[in-house]
Amino acid sequence: MQRYTLGVVDYVLFGAFMCISTGVGIYYAIVGKLKTNVDKEKATEDYLMGGRSMPFLPVVLSLVTTFMSGITLFGIPAEIYEHGAVLMLQYLTMPLAILLLGYIFVPIFYNLGSTSIYEYLEIRFHSVFLRRICAAMFVVNTIMLMGVVIYAPAVALSGVTNIDTWILILLVGVSSTLYTTLGGLKAVVWTDALQAGVMYAGTAIIVVKGTMEVGGIGKIWEVAVRSQRIEKLWRIDPNPAQYMSIWITLSDSLLTWLSFYGLNQMALQRYCSVSTLSGAKRIVKHTAPLYLLFSLITWYIGFTVLAYFYDCNPLETGEVKKYDQLMVTFAVKVTKDIPGMPGLFLACIFATTLSTISSGYNSLAAVVYEDFVNPLAGHKLTSTSSLVLNKILVCLFGCASIGISFACGRLGGIIMSVIGMFNATSGPTIGIFIVGILSRRVSTKATTVGFLFSTVVCLGLWISAVVEKPYAEYRLPTNSTIEGCHNHPFNLTQIPSYDAHYGRPDASYFSKISAFLYPPIGVLCVWIPAILLSHVFPPKEELYSCGRRHSLTFRCRPRKV
Repeated sequence: MQRYTLGVVDYVLFGAFMCISTGVGIYYAIVGKLKTNVDKEKATEDYLMGGRSMPFLPVVLSLVTTFMSGITLFGIPAEIYEHGAVLMLQYLTMPLAILLLGYIFVPIFYNLGSTSIYEYLEIRFHSVFLRRICAAMFVVNTIMLMGVVIYAPAVALSGVTNIDTWILILLVGVSSTLYTTLGGLKAVVWTDALQAGVMYAGTAIIVVKGTMEVGGIGKIWEVAVRSQRIEKLWRIDPNPAQYMSIWITLSDSLLTWLSFYGLNQMALQRYCSVSTLSGAKRIVKHTAPLYLLFSLITWYIGFTVLAYFYDCNPLETGEVKKYDQLMVTFAVKVTKDIPGMPGLFLACIFATTLSTISSGYNSLAAVVYEDFVNPLAGHKLTSTSSLVLNKILVCLFGCASIGISFACGRLGGIIMSVIGMFNATSGPTIGIFIVGILSRRVSTKATTVGFLFSTVVCLGLWISAVVEKPYAEYRLPTNSTIEGCHNHPFNLTQIPSYDAHYGRPDASYFSKISAFLYPPIGVLCVWIPAILLSHVFPPKEELYSCGRRHSLTFRCRPRKV
């Protein structure tokens, strides 16, 4: 397998980027240390929520980069190359999701004034159990997600450079843990803003140079059509036991956007870090176009990668081992004549990764502290000990995520690993928030039963898919030729005799249900039992408004008289 050696200029650029990122954390650690006579609540809020006075633009950039990780840069080109472009349809539902977020969800959570989104569940349902079980699921889910996000750039870069995977894992994990531990949310937000600039600059250069190398936009479109990747957009079969279809994409995408930018602890902390509700709504409105822009750029790069390698598949020549490495190989090839460009691209990859995992660490600490530590032992903690505890939590979660990343190779391709795990664990949680906000008369007992049932179903789907791997052989063909590979030897990829889009014939139907359907399945498995069982277990105190100035449901509940 061909490897590329980074030059001195590349290492200097990359090293400068890493030093600046870490320096931001050190700066805010020093600033926080200089503050005196700060009470415990104020010190903790400053560390976890940025003092609820963060400026608008850095928060917007932070929110964009938080969910635009190295998984996106590597996974989307790999997904297009291997399976087609049907995932592009998910952006059709983004405007509706933004409307729902700004009109329904964000006002409720912002006015609640909580550090943890899961406090809502205790107040709405009068249930400490629901609050803590959902918080615990978030912790497990996010630790696993952070592990995969660290693994993504490490395994991709190690395949085409002279840097070992374990070194890259430690470099990403340790640096992000360091500046997040030292500086808190302020360091995360301001570093994300810096990383957003690097991310857009790096991808813009790759777009321009890659388009020139391939032969123009017309060539890119011609290959996209000829390779049948565009044709796969129009799968209309309603069968849930298939890799992807229009209906699966649309039913999943709305809940995905709501989860990313509304029903998510990392998003909540950004909204609540500004001083007004109108500011929080502005963040929602401005984040969506920037996220959409970068997503479309990434999809364009994916089609460019397809056009560049279509007539000589690097996996068939042995140049790379995984589809996830195609993006890095492409970027290095088209920019190798520009001094320092590989180093800038390396910084771009790390920028997308660091922003995601630093946000995850900070949110994990906020949830554990607010939902578990503070209710049980918060009265015993001083201002100093509370702050130190939060920093210890961030550090521990960083170490745990690094450990998880070393096991990610067993989970398969990056995109499906993340989507399967994230959807299986987030579906029930999305469902319980939607039920709480939109259904005024459900009971706590009925909702709890629905939530537990949904969790069992979704985890069962995911585990069966991981064990059986029904889509392991599913990939679309390429067109490697002797001329295209310049007389280099290659071995054509064997395409199965059956339609692998519907999974292996010997795999169970249960395991073949698309991972993109886990969120809607999870929501329905919470909502339907909650509605039906509320007639068997009628609501009591949870039926009524708790007397707060702002309602906990979309339509106000009755007051108890």
